[in-house]
Amino acid sequence: MDSLCPLTDSSRDTTHNHLTLGAMLRAFLPLLKLGKHKLRVLWHLAACGTPQLGANLFACPHCPHRHWAPRSCGDRHCPRCPATKSWQWLEKQTRSLLPIPYYHCVFTLPAELNSLVLTNQRRLYPLLFECAAQSLLQFGRNRLHGDLGITAVLHTWGQKLDFHPHLH
Repeated sequence: MDSLCPLTDSSRDTTHNHLTLGAMLRAFLPLLKLGKHKLRVLWHLAACGTPQLGANLFACPHCPHRHWAPRSCGDRHCPRCPATKSWQWLEKQTRSLLPIPYYHCVFTLPAELNSLVLTNQRRLYPLLFECAAQSLLQFGRNRLHGDLGITAVLHTWGQKLDFHPHLH
């Protein structure tokens, strides 16, 4: 909100003068020949942060005035909107962490076992969790001389949307 008030130093930022994705889309979308769905999403992104989507009125903590701020589109494809939500979520999660070291491990099954896993998911997924947990707990006892806390999440697809069961 600091950037809305002309009395604060941070509001003198000139980022609004830089070329943005929305500005480029507004300039070139009329020239593109795309499908209806793609055009609708791109026009939505082009309108992000402009008066076209309306505005919110904020009471300023720095001056007695109220300031208008254009609304964001909130589209999942928008590089601006989810980034803010992601940072807010991450900041909230970080506040709940204990002041201890955290490590990220991934346990992946060999691709040769994929067909076996697909036909026996109810038996093999719990087994994957159990094996990963036992490996980590044994490592903690033997190498770190302590007990580890573990949170595991199963992912069944890779980045290329292929079947790729693994635990984080």
